Amino acid sequence: MNQKNFDRKQRYGIRKFAVGVASVTIGAVVFGVNPVLANEQGNSTVTAAENNNQGLSELPKEASSGSLANLDSELAGKLATAKDNGVEVDQDKLKKNETAEAETTTPTNTPAADNTPAPADKPETDSATTEASNKEQNKEEEGVLPRDYYARDIANATPVVEKEDVETNSENGQRVDLASELDTLKKLQNATIHMEFKPDAKAPAFYNLFSVSSDKKKDEYFTMAVLNNTALIEGRDANGAQFYDKYTDAPLKIKPGQWNSVTFTVERPNADNPEGKVRLYVNGVLSRTSLKSGKFIKDMPDITHAQIGATNRAGNSVWGANLQVRNLSVYDRVLTPDEVQKRSQLFERSDLEQKLPEGAKLTEKQDVFESGMHNQPNKDGIKSYRIPALLKTDKGTLIAGADERRLHSSDWGDIGMVVRRSEDKGKTWSDRVTITNLRDNPKASDPSIGSPVNIDMVLVQDPATKRIFSIYDMFPEGKGIFGMAAQREEAYKQIDGKTYQILYKEGEEGSYTIRENGTVYTPDGKATDYRVVVNPVKPAYSDKGDLYQGNQLLGNIYFTSNKTSPFRVAKDSYLWMSYSDDDGKTWSAPQDITPMVKADWMKFLGVGPGTGITLHTGPHKGRIIVPTYTTNQTNHLNGSQSSRVIYSDDHGKTWHMGGGVNDHRTLTDGTVIDSSTMSNYYAQNTESSVVQLNNGDLKLFMRGLTGDLQVATSKDGGVTWENDIKRYADVKDVYVQLAAIHTMHDGKEYIVLSNAGGPGRFNGLVHLARVEENGELTWLKHNPIQSGKFAYNSIQDLGNSEYGLLYEHADNNQNEYTLSYKKFNWDFLSKDMVSPTEAKVTHAVHMGQGIIAMEFDSEVLVNQAPTLQLANGKTATFMTQYDTKTLLFTVDPEDIGQKVKGLAEGAIESMHNLPVSVVGSKITHGVNGSEAATNEVPEFTGGVNGEEGAVTEEAPEYKGPLATAGEEAPTVEKPEFTGGVNGVEAAVTEEAPEYTGPLATVGEESAPTVEKPEFTGGVNGVEALVTEIPEYTGPLATVGEEPAPTVEKPEFKGGVNSVLAASNEVPEYRGGANFVLAASNALPEYKGGVNGAEAAIHEVPEYKGETKPVLAAANERPAKKLSLGQGATYQAPAAKQNELPNTGSKENTTFISLGLVAGLLSVLTFGKKRKED
Repeated sequence: MNQKNFDRKQRYGIRKFAVGVASVTIGAVVFGVNPVLANEQGNSTVTAAENNNQGLSELPKEASSGSLANLDSELAGKLATAKDNGVEVDQDKLKKNETAEAETTTPTNTPAADNTPAPADKPETDSATTEASNKEQNKEEEGVLPRDYYARDIANATPVVEKEDVETNSENGQRVDLASELDTLKKLQNATIHMEFKPDAKAPAFYNLFSVSSDKKKDEYFTMAVLNNTALIEGRDANGAQFYDKYTDAPLKIKPGQWNSVTFTVERPNADNPEGKVRLYVNGVLSRTSLKSGKFIKDMPDITHAQIGATNRAGNSVWGANLQVRNLSVYDRVLTPDEVQKRSQLFERSDLEQKLPEGAKLTEKQDVFESGMHNQPNKDGIKSYRIPALLKTDKGTLIAGADERRLHSSDWGDIGMVVRRSEDKGKTWSDRVTITNLRDNPKASDPSIGSPVNIDMVLVQDPATKRIFSIYDMFPEGKGIFGMAAQREEAYKQIDGKTYQILYKEGEEGSYTIRENGTVYTPDGKATDYRVVVNPVKPAYSDKGDLYQGNQLLGNIYFTSNKTSPFRVAKDSYLWMSYSDDDGKTWSAPQDITPMVKADWMKFLGVGPGTGITLHTGPHKGRIIVPTYTTNQTNHLNGSQSSRVIYSDDHGKTWHMGGGVNDHRTLTDGTVIDSSTMSNYYAQNTESSVVQLNNGDLKLFMRGLTGDLQVATSKDGGVTWENDIKRYADVKDVYVQLAAIHTMHDGKEYIVLSNAGGPGRFNGLVHLARVEENGELTWLKHNPIQSGKFAYNSIQDLGNSEYGLLYEHADNNQNEYTLSYKKFNWDFLSKDMVSPTEAKVTHAVHMGQGIIAMEFDSEVLVNQAPTLQLANGKTATFMTQYDTKTLLFTVDPEDIGQKVKGLAEGAIESMHNLPVSVVGSKITHGVNGSEAATNEVPEFTGGVNGEEGAVTEEAPEYKGPLATAGEEAPTVEKPEFTGGVNGVEAAVTEEAPEYTGPLATVGEESAPTVEKPEFTGGVNGVEALVTEIPEYTGPLATVGEEPAPTVEKPEFKGGVNSVLAASNEVPEYRGGANFVLAASNALPEYKGGVNGAEAAIHEVPEYKGETKPVLAAANERPAKKLSLGQGATYQAPAAKQNELPNTGSKENTTFISLGLVAGLLSVLTFGKKRKED
């Protein structure tokens, strides 16, 4: 080691030593143990590679920031206090935003024949990396800490190109030229491009972030861009051919007018990905993966320009916008998903917490049907509950209906139709009552699908007879809609004016029929000695369909695999009905009403689950209405789904099919469609909820594919529908079932609608619309009612200005889903939530060693280093940002206890564009206001590299109290955290299989493979438009929901709700038009889908953020959210919580100081958690 490097290591090491002491102190307080110094840790060093493969615990998104107690001892140990031994941080550079740009030359080049990506821990030895590394060493030598040190602290990841704090505006033609970096960019193979930016609030629909382009060939380029707030990538070769799959419909969007990060990774072909792989992340969350190719800039021979902002395409400047660019970093290796999350951690944000307005009431969540956890069944042997239906009866009783899915959350297998009753408006609930559950096939070839299927319930009561009806779908054994015959099988036969069900016998062509008393007749009309149970008597009517020959049970006509019965029914969809005459306590045997309502052209007929209505006014008063939808034989789920209703005018004795919303409908382009023959993807409408207005009109609120609410109107009680479908942009439709009711308040007419606010099946909202005199709707309020997962739901008017909501939700490790209930009042519905008006300091705590941790109540970002003005006229100097809510400052010991008057210079920005206030915050002595015991740490004077040094003064061992109440904590050996959640070890891989499952609402299996044409479009033509991308025309259904655009070949083998796929891979958001959340332990990433696709449990933590303001009810405060305030709880950081480096050099010794500070924070917070628990 040369003298210069030796001196540098001494100086930088001493700084880190001081900060490390603080970090260890914080850690000790959290874990309730004495701090472990470096010389006690000699045998516990974890290699970088080991750490990279370590699992992360499941953390709610909001718990990953704003938590001073979460200061990791190793990371904190790398931070310097810049106080000891005369080493100072150069704050001038930070204040002026003059962070040095890495001017590099040649990146590491991977030979084309080498298919192995550079590993995360591979030493970087090329000239570019060496030069960049030297610059980083120079920064260390100067004492400069980046403003976002913790986000940048990634092993073996030094940018080969970096730009900071630039703008694109009218003065520079909305372009920052990067031509000097082009040679470096052209040599990249495995690479990462990370950009942090803030677009103008009025940015155009399409604009470029980073691009390379040609001055000769306009269609040869690579761009990271934004289209209607959707982050996308596109790469094209010299002939304009697309490198990657379509990204214009990628699911994740940037926050307009706010700070964002977008990260792109490209990986050359290797054994796992023969064509290569690219990924795009938005604010650290994986949006989409493409396995089409790993081509990049080196595959574009004519590239002549590189730029931020406006792009030079064959001499024309296009795609410009006004941008503030905080950072552009290009790395010559692929950052892993974990590393991307870390690099982007300052751009994660939760929605601002809102409070109830005056007079508003919202009860705590009550789980009515509780699923199992960790993909295990609950105490009753049930894995999952789905599809809520809530009905208030004439007696005021609440009946909650559900699919009880024993084996899994999929739309097939052992599913029972069950209800629970409440006679006190939802405070308490009865035991489960099973309406029906057909028996399993004991010899099924696949037990996971080895049962006839009942699924999706509608509840409705006839006010005249008081009879309560439950109407639900039925399929023979198999995968529901995916088990239907490819070619239509006739299900019923008319004989002498009567309708009989057909039976098919193995090896014969003719149609047998089930006639009176279940007797089976031959095709030529002769009675046999076979008999079918048509009047079941066993519990749950499980014997319905059993086939006897004489007194011998042969099997069941609804079994289809390995069946012992010679007969089976048509592989079709059916509609069954049960009823109750005692307020839901007991239920009749199922009755097949299919032949009354299903036409021959219909392939599928199913209910829109939830609640039906009885018309209260008009010529059809008393008519019972049940929402349904259909597909046709020609196009099925690919473009024929149409909403409609069935109805009864004789109190449920007979039923009739109403017309479809799409019947004889003229579209805006003049095309005329009809539900019986249509094949039009975007004209489809599916599950629906129906209400009647006071003027007699029916309003049908439909799940559709336009992204906004669609409402159809009927003037004749559901027999026909008006041609024009009204769309309401105020209400977002993320392609999941919704629920609506009609209500009156103060003599005025309103609609209350509940659905998922998004993204995907997240964040439940209740919307309020006023009904105008002409029947149009004016949407007034959109209030959050449940954060996190939120899918199907059902709502009822309870009277006295109160409302009840039953909905699908899953907390933490619950299987998808649990059905939960909340009650709210008119004031909650009609008044605005109370939102924060500024970002304020919650705590400013002295952590020891002159370090202040300042925590805010919402996410903030530092671009210009702030200096705090103290009441005594002195200042506190900014060090770096720890996480989204926490900033670190240095202060002189005598200034502890001072109040902050404001900012002397610099700025702190709110990630929500709120004003930021630090005025009045006080620097306290430790977490609970009492100064933590500290010992003076002497300067390290030992040798380096094993040389014995003259130790002139021994650092005393810390023996003081480390608890919140003064008690001395015992020394406890704490093993390294390697688990997942609740003891389940988390397996970590970097593979992110793309969700390729169905997009349906019933029968949702991973759908049949649909041929998808190669994407050959581009971002061409008009600047703001991507005009060369062919429209996706694949299937997107609501029952059996076939796959949305599939961009990654490793297919999700579990289907939507099927048996779990054996996969420990990182899931990715692949919603398409309907979105479902998969496993709960996944790397922040968003996954689309439908009725609760199960995914592998052992995955890295999943994105659980929100895009709508979400109210946290009193009992729903995130259990793992960290805070310095009273009653806080603590979630241990995943990696290297207590790990300190080995001794042997002054550089290593520096980790201790900040570690002690982090330990102090952690112990104090953990003490509060234990007290609260």
